[in-house]
Amino acid sequence: MDPNTYFSDEALARFVSAQGKTIENIICHLWQNTINKSATVEIIDNVELHFTDGQKLTISCNETGEALDVIHFDYKKAALEIQKEFDGKIKLFAVNASSTKMWEDVIGLALETVRIIKEGDYDQAGSALLVFGKEKRIISINPLDGLTIDYYEED
Repeated sequence: MDPNTYFSDEALARFVSAQGKTIENIICHLWQNTINKSATVEIIDNVELHFTDGQKLTISCNETGEALDVIHFDYKKAALEIQKEFDGKIKLFAVNASSTKMWEDVIGLALETVRIIKEGDYDQAGSALLVFGKEKRIISINPLDGLTIDYYEED
């Protein structure tokens, strides 16, 4: 078993603690790479679900970039570290995505469940399905593109 491709017990507990809570807003943190001025690249580093009770759930890639994780995230600290490490050529931005087409329909809804794929006794960390009643969003990891977010419809 490669522990880098499965959710930890701590990550699973964070998912469970967020279930039933009402979404207040969604913040996406983007990495913008400007090393090549003619080919700026932006990827989604993490997605923060903010709930009406003040709790937040931050879904990101794990430290190896191989799978998803649920993390504690300090935007200001991370932005400063990235700015310093990459001499300003890579920047971190916080974007309120609540009014985007992807997320506007889930604002004010409860996160009913988070579904993940079970493999034996372990929970695969390649994707997480967020269920808000009829509205569903799937968050997956792509090693080259960061997080990918899409609508999800059951067959």
